[in-house]
Amino acid sequence: MGLDITAYESLTKIDEVKYIDGEVYNQKLETVDYDDYDFVAHINPDFPGRADDVEDHGVYKAVGSHGFRAGSYGGYNMWRDRLAKLAGYPEGTYEQYGKDWPSHCVACWNGAQGPFAELIHFSDCEGVIGTAISKKLAADFAAFDEAAKTQEDEPFYKLYQDWQKAFTMAANGGAVSFH
Repeated sequence: MGLDITAYESLTKIDEVKYIDGEVYNQKLETVDYDDYDFVAHINPDFPGRADDVEDHGVYKAVGSHGFRAGSYGGYNMWRDRLAKLAGYPEGTYEQYGKDWPSHCVACWNGAQGPFAELIHFSDCEGVIGTAISKKLAADFAAFDEAAKTQEDEPFYKLYQDWQKAFTMAANGGAVSFH
């Protein structure tokens, strides 16, 4: 198991269909084929404000998409910690399983604002980031691109590029889905 990401560009809501109990139905309550839509938004209520421009359980068609695997949950969290360090967040500690763990993400988890904060303090398994936040994150990724290239770990920058592409696409009337 791990975190998969799909970015969508230029979303159009399909009002003639509805998402009900895990399926998409037309007005006659017939199941709609997946080829007729691209995305059902599942807003994560634990992170308000991340997708205010997307309707929860709204069904959308997109002009383009980009999908990638962000890694195992643990691998993604290590990558996210490196991103927080790159952005200049200080190392803090958090308690889990009766042990204190070091992380550069702690500041964002505690409400710090700044580069990548909306991604660093977001679910590592499910939810949506909408257009407005994607615009901000796309700008963050563009601003830190040169610094990210200097990282000694090539896989870090490859994943950085996937995230940068995702938020750049989503900044154009789209969204990024975590699943």
